[in-house]
Amino acid sequence: MLSAVAVFAFAQDPPAPTPTPPAKEPAPEVTPAPVAAPTDAQARFYAEQFRRLRGEIEELKGAHALQQQQTDKLKIQVRNLKNENQMLTRKLAGNFATADEVKALQVALKEMDANRLKDRAIVQKTLADLGKLIAKVAQQKVAAVEPNPRVVAQDFKFNTHKVETGEFLGTIIIAYNLAYKEEGLGTVTQSQVLKANPGLKPNRLLVGQKIKIPLPGEIK
Repeated sequence: MLSAVAVFAFAQDPPAPTPTPPAKEPAPEVTPAPVAAPTDAQARFYAEQFRRLRGEIEELKGAHALQQQQTDKLKIQVRNLKNENQMLTRKLAGNFATADEVKALQVALKEMDANRLKDRAIVQKTLADLGKLIAKVAQQKVAAVEPNPRVVAQDFKFNTHKVETGEFLGTIIIAYNLAYKEEGLGTVTQSQVLKANPGLKPNRLLVGQKIKIPLPGEIK
């Protein structure tokens, strides 16, 4: 049995050798194709395109700067509006009365109205009392008072004055006293003038009326 196995083992074929991969051939060198130089027309076209793009970039930069300025102005306006709004809010808050102030005003108005009614009652009572007093006085008989008789002066020296429009007895006497003083004669009084003019009414002088103005010392 063992000999048969050994014979079978030696009778097998040897293992096949691993094949060697073929050697790689070097890659061929690729030489880039020469770039042709641009012609004058192409160069001018590229230059024109570059100038145009550059101009558009400058315009965009200018527009951006202008937009930035407008944005800054808008920011300033918004800030100013906020400040004005805050000031207006504070001002309105100060102008509006609070509930306590309104209540105090209502109380003051009620007190003032009550005092007004009280004062009116006092005034009415005072008027009523005054009316009673007037009625009581009117019922009383007033004693006739005879005026003092005016003393009439006689045989005295005088100047005659003719009353003109707008003149009063007092101003007439003052004017004559000034003239008398200048002459060193002294002065006269209204009482002396009335004694010299019987029936003369001092408050009712008539235009053209003649008044006797006595000389100083002629009438006592």
